[in-house]
Amino acid sequence: MSLKWYLRPRLVVLQPSKTALEAARAIEHNNIGAVIVADKGAVVGIVTDRDLAVRLVGRGLDPKTTTIVGIMTAPVTTLSPNDSQAEAIRLMEQRNIRRIPLVDDGKLVGVVTLDDLLLDEAAPLEALAGVVQAQLGERVAAPLRKASRDRANARAESTYGRFLSLVRSNAGLDSGLAETAVETVLSALVRRLTPGEAKDLIAQLPSLLQARLRTLPPGPDKSITRETMESELVRRLDIDPVRAAIALRAVGVTIAQSVSAGQLGDVHSQLPEVLRSTFSGLPESMTT
Repeated sequence: MSLKWYLRPRLVVLQPSKTALEAARAIEHNNIGAVIVADKGAVVGIVTDRDLAVRLVGRGLDPKTTTIVGIMTAPVTTLSPNDSQAEAIRLMEQRNIRRIPLVDDGKLVGVVTLDDLLLDEAAPLEALAGVVQAQLGERVAAPLRKASRDRANARAESTYGRFLSLVRSNAGLDSGLAETAVETVLSALVRRLTPGEAKDLIAQLPSLLQARLRTLPPGPDKSITRETMESELVRRLDIDPVRAAIALRAVGVTIAQSVSAGQLGDVHSQLPEVLRSTFSGLPESMTT
């Protein structure tokens, strides 16, 4: 899945001239592990609770007079919201970090953390354990796997719940109808793609959707069109054609916003123009 899930309307950002004390208070008051440092809108550093402990307290510096530019981690690794969770995990392990700011067109728009990826089951446990091991310098894979097994169902349901919530809000459907709409549209889309492309798409969707989608007959079934999808929604949801069109669009937008830009482009390459516009992250008026 793409990193668009981790866009955040409110972020804690400080200027480099602020003091270490102000950074510590911001971390405490907002119950977070780090603050982003930005200068004239551009991300220039990050200050973590570990930075405060090691680079401030460990050096005996005065938090009231030490500016954060002197203790922050810089330069900062960033990603785009269109990048994938897999890329975030790769960078975290490679560069021994736990947090990556998300930057879009030079503007800070979110942060993805290792905790986020753990809660969302973003990768096999061995991969996530590798990130933690690289940072702690000790073997933690076994307890991590045990803890994850205990919470796996809740994490999977949380990810799927956010996916359904987007569909509900965009289509005006209750939970049951939204779930049926998602199943109906995704089943048709997967069957419209070649087996390899269908497999790649399924891998980026919430895990609770994946098992059933993998059992569908292989495509590409080119008899599947926008009209057949809407007709199936009319039948299964017992709604009129206008609401079916809205529901199809809502599911299409949610799918487009949930996968990487590269994956979406690959899907579009196998669809006729009318279906490309359906499975797009842009409002309908911008795709016609």
